[in-house]
Amino acid sequence: MANATLDQPITGLNEAEKKYLERARRMFAENTDWLEFESFAFGMQSPVFAKTRSHKNILEHPLYRALTDMWLELGVRQGKVADDERGSEEGSR
Repeated sequence: MANATLDQPITGLNEAEKKYLERARRMFAENTDWLEFESFAFGMQSPVFAKTRSHKNILEHPLYRALTDMWLELGVRQGKVADDERGSEEGSR
């Protein structure tokens, strides 16, 4: 699974969100435990969940999308989430 989240800059973030993303990228690079990353990315301290954002705004927010990409990729790496290619091969047997 290619991960554009790490290769391309994410636009539309304020300074706090940029710092949060950089911390998330470090955790991703260090292969942080999937559940620990999930708690960091989607816990109440995450700037994604600002009181001014609606459900739709959160789902479309570039930080949320980047964190979700990293979280899912970590899950694949650590065997917690099926890889699209491996999942479809196993399902066809």
